[in-house]
Amino acid sequence: MPILLDTNIYLYAIRSEAGEVFFEKRFLPLVFQTHVAAVVVEELYAGALDKQAVRLVEKYVGALERAGRIVAPNSQDWKDAGKIIARITQKEPAFKAKMQQILNDILIALAARRIGADLYTFNGDDFELIRRHRNFSLKVLEPVAGS
Repeated sequence: MPILLDTNIYLYAIRSEAGEVFFEKRFLPLVFQTHVAAVVVEELYAGALDKQAVRLVEKYVGALERAGRIVAPNSQDWKDAGKIIARITQKEPAFKAKMQQILNDILIALAARRIGADLYTFNGDDFELIRRHRNFSLKVLEPVAGS
């Protein structure tokens, strides 16, 4: 089964030694199943503020890009994202102010759904909210203690 990793999984690997060890142990064995959402690539580069950070992003994303495993939102994903935002706003109005913040998460979830991938994240709350309105395979992880 394909897998897709949320941005926070990569950030955890980039920002701490424990995160890097966790990532390499948990996800390197799954490299041939791994895809990356174009939205995640954008978020990673947006946060790479120095040359070292850019090199680390390229380390994790470059091989997937060369293998043609970038999953970009298509027009149907954008349409579905709008419908999901409207549905959440209507059925769970307490989250209305948060909708623009989780647009990227919705697009990541839709990418995972489209390719039949398990989506891994540390951010269970936002993805569970999305999943209440559009089903997809979600695996919520806990960071290693002390990192």
